[in-house]
Amino acid sequence: AGNLKRLTLELGGNDAGIVLADVNVKEVAPQIFGGLFHNNGQTCACLKRLYVHDSIYEEMCEALSAIAANIKVGNGLEDGVELGPIQNSAQLNIVKNLAASAKADGGRFLCGGNEIAGKGYFFEPTIVADLKDGHRLVDEEPFGPIVPIIRYSDVDEVINRANQNENGLGGSIWSSDTAKAAQLAQRLECGTAWVNEHGALQPDAPFGGVKQSGIGVEFGPYGLKEYTVIQTLKVPK
Repeated sequence: AGNLKRLTLELGGNDAGIVLADVNVKEVAPQIFGGLFHNNGQTCACLKRLYVHDSIYEEMCEALSAIAANIKVGNGLEDGVELGPIQNSAQLNIVKNLAASAKADGGRFLCGGNEIAGKGYFFEPTIVADLKDGHRLVDEEPFGPIVPIIRYSDVDEVINRANQNENGLGGSIWSSDTAKAAQLAQRLECGTAWVNEHGALQPDAPFGGVKQSGIGVEFGPYGLKEYTVIQTLKVPK
């Protein structure tokens, strides 16, 4: 703009969720699945990479893939449909390329992995295990129905790994100890940190990203202040 227009930017995200060893897998798996596949993975603050403690890794993989296997994908105007299409052909190709990259990298596909034949841009709900940081599906934002589940053993190390990504929109900690989870969540380098949920927004809470995920915030008093300027007044004594 030619007039130094004030703006805020809410950009992409590659939100990390960290699941501690003390969770009840059967109880939290449906909520985690919702965070992963909300709007078919097509929101900036979807949970896009899930770090799960080694002691419950296989159990969580099994629980999430069981949910995905029973999800109905299709036209949202039809009864029973839970996930719809990818928004356009270009984005579908991004998801397909990331799936191919994950297969080439040795990812273990627990479910999905394929385009759904027929009219429209549909892709199976896909969960990939056994990838690590550095693989494209972990490091890049897919913005679609494909997510990696990454194994970890040390909490301090995994928080550092989660923070290595250039994005910083949202993040979450999942634990039966909410106080401990809240302390850990504050160490995540992101604009919003959730405990035992992911992606929940409300009009009185500021929302925005850090690093490459944006400038400024929206919502709440802080969002309103983005449209104001500070005047400094000095009066000599």
